[in-house]
Amino acid sequence: MSSAAQSASKAELRAVARRMRACDRASAAERAIRQLVELPEFARAGTVAFYSAIGDEVPVDIAAATTRARGARSVYPVRTEAGLMMALVNGGDSLLLSGEGIREPGPDRAPVSASEIDVFVVPGLMFDRAGRRLGRGGGHYDRYLEQRRTDATTIGICFVEHLVDELPADSWDVAMDLIVTDEIVVRCLRPGALR
Repeated sequence: MSSAAQSASKAELRAVARRMRACDRASAAERAIRQLVELPEFARAGTVAFYSAIGDEVPVDIAAATTRARGARSVYPVRTEAGLMMALVNGGDSLLLSGEGIREPGPDRAPVSASEIDVFVVPGLMFDRAGRRLGRGGGHYDRYLEQRRTDATTIGICFVEHLVDELPADSWDVAMDLIVTDEIVVRCLRPGALR
């Protein structure tokens, strides 16, 4: 597939991902979070990376609170001029609205390196069963995930309507180890990941 055709295909897929009704989204998000926190990989993790949901992404703040309640650390992304970084969050009140309209750790944030993170809960508009992800098109997560430990687990989370058989992918796209939806969990583990 040509680069132009692949870009057009990704744009069409993003539009499809935005069509879920709000009332369906809230109950589906609750079910997806329940699936996430029950995963053994998630339960064992000492440090988990989350994200602040925007648009049609599954909100994961309840899972982050569950992580902190069991004594583990939760970290959230911050976009900087140099790229994405992760910072420690002690509670939802530690997140401030950035200039881009995304909740992220404030200026007093404590950075956490990718090598300290056991599980990455990764946003996406759509995922496929091979672990490929359709993000927002900036490549920020793919570049950051390249820095992770080989035994760290990447978990994509989405609504089941946003799980498809196959997505177009670029050579730099980082595949997920698991995909969690409100109905199923798909294991697409790569060799060496925590089990």
